[in-house]
Amino acid sequence: MSKTLIQGLVQRRAERKSELDGLLETANKENRAALSDDEQKRFDALEKEIRDIDARVTELDEQEQRDNQAAEIAKRYNVGRVEVVSEPKTYHRGTKHSYFLDVVRAQMGRGDGDGGVDAARDRLQRHAKEVDVEMPLREKRREEQAAKELRGIDRGSVFEKRVNPNRTDGQGGYFVPPLWLVDEYIDLPRFGRTFANSVRNLTLPSGTDSVNVPKIATGTAVGVQTADAAAVTSQDLTDTTVSAPVRTIAGQQDIAIQLLDQSPVSFDEVVFADLIADYNQKLDTQCLNGSGASGQLKGVLNVSGINAVTYTDATPTLPETYAPLMQALSLSAKLRKMMPTAVFLTPSRWFWMASQLDSQNRPFILPETNAPFNPLALQTGGDVEGPVGRVLNFPLLADGNIPANLGAGTNEDRIIAARTSDLFLWEGSMRTRVLQEVLSGTLQVRLQVYNYAAFMPDRRPETISVISGTGLIAPAGF
Repeated sequence: MSKTLIQGLVQRRAERKSELDGLLETANKENRAALSDDEQKRFDALEKEIRDIDARVTELDEQEQRDNQAAEIAKRYNVGRVEVVSEPKTYHRGTKHSYFLDVVRAQMGRGDGDGGVDAARDRLQRHAKEVDVEMPLREKRREEQAAKELRGIDRGSVFEKRVNPNRTDGQGGYFVPPLWLVDEYIDLPRFGRTFANSVRNLTLPSGTDSVNVPKIATGTAVGVQTADAAAVTSQDLTDTTVSAPVRTIAGQQDIAIQLLDQSPVSFDEVVFADLIADYNQKLDTQCLNGSGASGQLKGVLNVSGINAVTYTDATPTLPETYAPLMQALSLSAKLRKMMPTAVFLTPSRWFWMASQLDSQNRPFILPETNAPFNPLALQTGGDVEGPVGRVLNFPLLADGNIPANLGAGTNEDRIIAARTSDLFLWEGSMRTRVLQEVLSGTLQVRLQVYNYAAFMPDRRPETISVISGTGLIAPAGF
């Protein structure tokens, strides 16, 4: 132990000596006859610390020599262990060192007396090692003394009986504080933006409050010429526009400045992360079911001219759901003239489907690696916020933001099939703000996030198929 302490002290002395020489060298380069007041104060402190280190190194070196000598004696006379007890403890009666003062120096990082902060930390480290050695010896001596005094005495008739200290508050429990893992805080669970991420994502241009796209309403026509020099088919092209207004999605949180100052974690980061998570959920919800009015985006469920498939069934089963699902995919492909790319459903609907069994109590939906010859669907993953399966090779995506309170009984969810590349979502760059002045009178700050977005689900309504009806009453228990 002494060797390690000596090495540390020698290293520290070299650092202090280098700093002291640097002060003199600086003054010499600047042709100054004397050090400045601050330099002189630092010079004196360094000189005193070096003297203290030298004294301590000498003390430890002498102890090391005594330890080596004791080891040689033990080896010469074949003694298992020789303890050298002549070295005084770091903190003992009559010493100039104060344990509590050193604790204050070490924790506050201040104080030049008694060797300064580094010397205080060194003494505390030595004391901790001394305690590791001394306390077992002291306990052993106490047990031996107690055994000697109580030899032949009935202990039960001598000792007073009382409640032993334990972890109950008031009986020692206040000395066992709770451990708060603030760095591992539990965030609020929220669904993400599965649908919003699946459509075509574009950067929102600046300097506009709406995005407008021209659209051909009536197309040209060609036909067979009935005979040479006969009339050629002609039809005039007409156009229209589709518009997506730019909307604002924003949130804020007011926080006492004491919470930001005194929290051991960056609480502002916790708040911003939660606000951004809620933004993502709200954007996805808007893209699915926004009304298009009162500042909302227009969602796919509220677009006019989509392919509506009604599934009415008081006791729905997966085989019975299969037909309307195929109908939705067929209408999207037939009217869009191109195949759809994905089907969206709630996680509850997916797990209800996966729970359905055939007449032999075998699941209809199996993992893709164990697929039978003719499954109704395949399970490809377990991500609640992404692809979970396939039907006719169309990916099934679970999105928990699809509403489950629709229909006449406000208890239906929806299944959506679409060619997602036909749906355009423009987003700006997320803005974050910290506003102090507005709440300065109460020592609070306001944390804000906001962003601009425009969604165009009605660019091609014919690509969207939505299944609704009593057959999609949200399954109980899921």
